[in-house]
Amino acid sequence: MLMGNSLPNFLVCGTMKGGTTSLYYYLREHPEIYLPTKEEIHFFDLHFGRGIGFYKKYFADVRKGHKAVGEVTPDYMYLEHIPELIHETIPDVKLIFILRNPVDRAYSHYWHAVTKWGVEYLPFERAIEAEPERISRGTAHHRYYSYLDRGKYALQLKRFRKYFDDDQMLVLITEEFKRDPVESLKRVFEFLGVDPNRYNFENLSRRHNIGYSPKIPKLHMTFNRIFGARVGPKELVLGYWYRKMLTLLRRNRKLWELFFTPGYPKLDLGTRDRLMEYFAPYNRELESLLGRKIDAWLRTKQTSQGSLSGSPG
Repeated sequence: MLMGNSLPNFLVCGTMKGGTTSLYYYLREHPEIYLPTKEEIHFFDLHFGRGIGFYKKYFADVRKGHKAVGEVTPDYMYLEHIPELIHETIPDVKLIFILRNPVDRAYSHYWHAVTKWGVEYLPFERAIEAEPERISRGTAHHRYYSYLDRGKYALQLKRFRKYFDDDQMLVLITEEFKRDPVESLKRVFEFLGVDPNRYNFENLSRRHNIGYSPKIPKLHMTFNRIFGARVGPKELVLGYWYRKMLTLLRRNRKLWELFFTPGYPKLDLGTRDRLMEYFAPYNRELESLLGRKIDAWLRTKQTSQGSLSGSPG
């Protein structure tokens, strides 16, 4: 029996580069969970004006046996106006957040902007210095260049707590999920009210959304500066088609790997330590909000690359 009038009863809201893509593919394999074939719908941030009918089309194939119906769009967590829109539309929805060490998340986000979006042309250290000025330019810049700002998780979760009860929100830690995916998924299944015994846990070693970096970084950065760094509501056609070309190139695995290699260059230890110090007060605030310590983030301080190679997304 088709349930074509469905709206989601759960959302995976973020964070970007925290593991949402892996979670999407894992959850899709449960027979009682429905997720659309399109991973990120972006209804509440990009398409809300198109109306609820547009949104419902993504859930037209929901059947009676689907106890949990959801979608995954990591930008929902970050953008300030989203919690209120979600509450107005589906107030009883359950919300899942997966949070990654904000230093690793920022570095992975940076290489995503370099390689996949083609909008970044500055070295990492200069890019984070330029971030405040860049994100002040408007929505598109805010979306692309918010390397550090997105790592202030407590502020973002507090916005959701204004509208949703604690029992509607599940917060996972990326590093804990990677260490014990079976136990983490069982928590998710319990939260969503689906039967963990109907799930095959044997396929959890498969990696999704592996991070890549250019084989010739200086050349790629030059192309980004000339063609890609044109964003905003009045972006030039040139910038749009450059990003479109990168997307098409990425779909051809063999061609893509002629120009790009899995993993990222090592993050400078001094930069890592400075960013660990920068995020320390925000992490303490998050721990206070969650009522628990996040030891997994502290243990990565002295590693030069940690979980950066083949980063989750």
